[in-house]
Amino acid sequence: MSFAELLASFIGRTVEVYFTSNPPIIGTLASVDDCIFTVQINNTYYYSPPVIVTIVADQIDFVRVVA
Repeated sequence: MSFAELLASFIGRTVEVYFTSNPPIIGTLASVDDCIFTVQINNTYYYSPPVIVTIVADQIDFVRVVA
């Protein structure tokens, strides 16, 4: 089982994506492809809609699935 296949089983769940030099991204896992995945995060502005962030799998340290 590849990382993408494992991650795809958690679509719709809240995840925390950690990087070496950047703050973590926390949101809902929206989609998974072979080398990229998308996370829907809530924008920090009061009336703004949620934002979809595309993440390249090679750039992350680990992903934590929040139960």
